[in-house]
Amino acid sequence: MKGSCWLYFPEDDCPFYRVTVFSNYSPNNCPQKEAKLKTLQVADPSLNAQADLKSEKEGPYWSLMLEVCQSKMRPVDEPNLIKDSLKGLINTQMIEPNAEIVSIYHRKFDHGYPTPSLERESQLKTLLPALQEKYGIWSRGRFGSYRYEVANQDHSCMIGVEAVDNILFGTPEMTLNEADWVNGGPKQCLLCCATVPVIHILAQ
Repeated sequence: MKGSCWLYFPEDDCPFYRVTVFSNYSPNNCPQKEAKLKTLQVADPSLNAQADLKSEKEGPYWSLMLEVCQSKMRPVDEPNLIKDSLKGLINTQMIEPNAEIVSIYHRKFDHGYPTPSLERESQLKTLLPALQEKYGIWSRGRFGSYRYEVANQDHSCMIGVEAVDNILFGTPEMTLNEADWVNGGPKQCLLCCATVPVIHILAQ
């Protein structure tokens, strides 16, 4: 999995749909190799009797984040979610049955994604301009502008930058309004017709 950032799992033998390998983003996303930690359990609990769960041992360590989707249409066995997730990691060959688990963190978000609908675009074309014109509100971000296709962290940061530029200078908000262009390949420079002061910052 070296070089992998995240992997998707459409299989039925695991509760998660995506695994992010956080330790591949940065070695600081998991304990340093020299850190001595106790093993909480092994991935397959039936092997716990063979494992040393008392001693503190050095790594190396790596970190995985599992994402599980839940709805009325896709129920999740919450009391057994961690156990089922570890089993899913074994089933998908992400970890070995005797892998030593030193830390587990679980958190539930009731709302994590804006869900598109057939009526969404026509409603947004009415609502977003109305909020701006009537109340001076630039409703932006993952839930503010309700556009899943431009709701990643990088999109959200850029939407914020472009909203400020739009407020100050009237420049177009490309990330918000041109998702296909923004998410496409290499970009050509677009000239925006607005009087914008040029600020030069020199740094050594």
